Order: sequence, then structure tokens, then C-alpha cells
Amino acid sequence: MRGIDKKMKICPKCGWRRWKTKVKHKQYQCRKCGYIIGACQTLRPTAGLVSIVIPTHKGRNLDRVLEAISKSEYRNVEVVVVAEDKERSAQRNIGIDRARGNYLLFLDSDMVITPTLIGNCIGLIHYCHGIYIPEIIKTKGFFGRVRNWERQFYTGTAVDAVRFVRADKCPKFDEGMSGPEDSDWDRQIKYKMVLKGDCFYHYEDIGFIAYFKKKAYYAESMNRFRKRNPNDKVLSFKYRCWTVFTENGKWARLFHLFTLVLISTIFIRGIIYLWKKYF
Repeated sequence: MRGIDKKMKICPKCGWRRWKTKVKHKQYQCRKCGYIIGACQTLRPTAGLVSIVIPTHKGRNLDRVLEAISKSEYRNVEVVVVAEDKERSAQRNIGIDRARGNYLLFLDSDMVITPTLIGNCIGLIHYCHGIYIPEIIKTKGFFGRVRNWERQFYTGTAVDAVRFVRADKCPKFDEGMSGPEDSDWDRQIKYKMVLKGDCFYHYEDIGFIAYFKKKAYYAESMNRFRKRNPNDKVLSFKYRCWTVFTENGKWARLFHLFTLVLISTIFIRGIIYLWKKYF
């Protein structure tokens, strides 16, 4: 095959190595996903090792997240479980130090990836340094449905943080923060893109009261975040409680059954934020 070694070259979309000998004149097609390339097109000789960093604590069940990883169509992965009794930011830094991969994927112990997610990230990461991955929240009950509806407004915004990064462009997390360290870390990564057509699932088994207690705890680190990122959008009450839900045509989603509940949720979170900011 002129310009392509079928045994060595990896599909940029799914990570598969086998190609149909010919689709059209000087074109070749991946046998797995159907991706088509020209004979003169240069492919990377290896898609690289992906290190999946999972912070956890004693008593957390990892069966679901590990089972999902085992079903990944992209097979060149290693799993780095960090069980040290530390804050999440410190655990992730330990994972970064232990990882041997060319790329890093950060998951929590209650998250599940799709079989195609890693391969799709591999296909995109060569055009950027970090990737935002859409998140579907699977918390049971009405509050869980409201949380998931709210979360869909955040993908790729200042409220979000990338999850898949190139190892050579991956900074360390600020261990002085709990909660905002995601946003602070995200700001240090340039050239970010949003993954389309795939997602991960977050089985966040947490109720209404516990959720706001967690947010109140995270808000305690906002002063440190503000000092490091004084002009960041997430520090704006207007952006957090209005603009992020209306920018880029997203306002149409507000006309929904959950609008009243969401507004109440946002209002309470805003009160927590202002309380921690001024008192």
C-alpha cells in the first residue's frame, strides 16, 4: 500500500490497525469504523498509551468503572488507581507522577466510559492539548434528572474542565484547593476542544442536602482560586447563574419542565457562593 503500512499505522478515529486494501483509487478504509484516508495521507505510527487516573478512598467500589474500561475498544491503556488518604487534587498529582502514558484520562470512581470514548479522544487529541468530554449524570430520582439537565449547559464552558490531556501538556493540580482545583488546572491548558458524539456517565449517588453540603465545602477554596484567576468567568455571579445557561443559543433549553427547580438550585448555589465570598 503506497504511503501506508497497514500493519503499523493506526486509525486516527478508533485506534484500529487493519485497513481495507482499497475503497476508491488511492483511498483506504478502516475495517472497524469506516474511516477513509488517502494513500499519501500521513498517519501516526502509534496512537500511544492512555493512562486512566482514578482517585478513590477506602470503601469505594470500583467494579463498575473498571468493567467499563475493560470493554473499551481502544486497548492500549493502563489504569492508575490512587487510594492514598488525601484530597482529590493530591491524589491526581500522584496519578500524574505514576502514569506512563502519552495521554491521561481523569475519572472518578463513580464514572463509566463508553467503549468508543478513548478511541474518539485519541482521534481528536492530535488537534489540541485537552478535551472536554460531555457528562451524563445518572443519579436516581427527580433531583438527579434536574442535575443532569443542568450539567448539559456546562460542557465546554468556563464551568467545565477537560478530562483527556496530552501528558506533555498536563500541569499539576493545586493541592491547596478542594473543588475549584479542576477549573484552576483547566485554565493552564491551552488549545482545548469539545468531544462530539460521545460521553461518560456519572453515577453520582448523592441527594439534595448532601449535594449542597459538598458545594459549600468546595466554596471554601474560592478565595485561593480568585487570587490565582482574578478575572475568571466563574467568579461572576451573572455568568454562573445566567450567561452560561443562555449563551450560544442555549436559552431555548430553559423552557423546560425543570426550569423552576433549576432556578431554585442555582439560587441556593449563588447564596452559598456569596456567603463564602463576603463572610
